[in-house]
Amino acid sequence: MSGVRTVMQQGSISMTLEREPPPELIGHIENTYLGTPGGLQYHHTSGIEKLRNIKNCYFVLLRRSGKMLGSIGYVLRDTRAGDNTYRSWLIRYMSAKAPLRTDRTSKKKIKKRSIAERSASMLKDVTHIFHNNPERLVDFDISHIPKAIIYAIVEKENERSRNFAEIGGFSKIGQLESFIFSCLRKRDHHKVERLKAREIPKMKQLLDTFYHGHAFYFTENLFLNDQYFVIRKDGEIVAGLQANPESWEVRTVGNKFLDRIIRVLTRIPFIGKRFRYEEMRFLGVEGIYFREGDEKSLYHLLEGVLGLMDQYLALMILDVRSPEYNAFRKMKKLGPVNFFLGSFNADIYAKFFSFPEEEKQEVCSRPAYISIYDNT
Repeated sequence: MSGVRTVMQQGSISMTLEREPPPELIGHIENTYLGTPGGLQYHHTSGIEKLRNIKNCYFVLLRRSGKMLGSIGYVLRDTRAGDNTYRSWLIRYMSAKAPLRTDRTSKKKIKKRSIAERSASMLKDVTHIFHNNPERLVDFDISHIPKAIIYAIVEKENERSRNFAEIGGFSKIGQLESFIFSCLRKRDHHKVERLKAREIPKMKQLLDTFYHGHAFYFTENLFLNDQYFVIRKDGEIVAGLQANPESWEVRTVGNKFLDRIIRVLTRIPFIGKRFRYEEMRFLGVEGIYFREGDEKSLYHLLEGVLGLMDQYLALMILDVRSPEYNAFRKMKKLGPVNFFLGSFNADIYAKFFSFPEEEKQEVCSRPAYISIYDNT
């Protein structure tokens, strides 16, 4: 499919499939805070350029009288679990911005439902055709269901998204934790190296072995912009990671008392230079690697990369079953920002198509690889 295709028209309501993010979606994302009521709410100030340049994404757009009411994006890529490669769809850019549903029952009941709830309700109604066979995003008239997986990350407190996933037939297959690593004083970084281009094939081999036990692994977002860093011992790479500079605008961390404390603390020049709600600068970290027994080298590498890139914070999203998560948790040295903010929890939901049950369960038993690039 190329360009725009209308796949549903009911009066003034239409649904289209589009391969490029339309201007109204970009504008909506630019002006929308993400997160959940009562929890962390933030704006991806560095994410718009990613949206404009995203590859292999299929957008479902709902409009009324030509105005966008809601959207969902499905990113298609091949991901690996052990020796197997699967056609996988990651759900992104889900938004609902205006009332979509009319109801012939009491108007008073309608008023009690928020705009977002009514929009999400309509999205649930019209996207089931793709959640019953995601290959329709590529070929809307396809008659069979190829082997594939759809998956999504759902914040723990986001009841609307969780209900959306469950109604769509998705099942929870794992738990994720996002946390900030902070180092408020610059550390020695003379041992940190940017990976040379000629060494990427060798590093890919090391990562393939390290992530052989994971599901949803892919390398598309690794080695970007010459920002994969390593530490060596006796000439051998013992730790590595991808570090992408990112920026958020934070409205709240979900706790009014803590918000006040942080705003007071950030008036202190030493802290304000390193952490501000208005522009929370950090490194998004993924593609973590460490040689068995060299977990401490990973810790020193992260400190060194922060120093080298003149940053103080790093964000990771990891499956709690993964060895990289356990490596950080065993060290118990995540810095003062993590002490104040704590961690944020999410679940990974997935739906499998044309999978033997045994193979499905084998994939579900593996920790998921999560790309920070997809989520910042």
